[in-house]
Amino acid sequence: MMSTMCNLWDNFSLWVMSWSDVTYILVLCALGIVALINVVGFLKGNKFNKDKKPFKWIALVLTLVMFGIMIVLFIARS
Repeated sequence: MMSTMCNLWDNFSLWVMSWSDVTYILVLCALGIVALINVVGFLKGNKFNKDKKPFKWIALVLTLVMFGIMIVLFIARS
């Protein structure tokens, strides 16, 4: 079981390393921009309708997922 997981990680890491530098930077920048836009949307809340909850929890979860993907790609590349 452990060797299969290591093999999957090695294959994923080799796949990420096969990307060119420009592709890697563009993917990380795109994920970062989407994550930062979601952070701003989460913190800003709903200012027009005060009766609803001000926080958008889906935006927060999506932000955490984006940052997690960025960290995994960074670790796989290094």
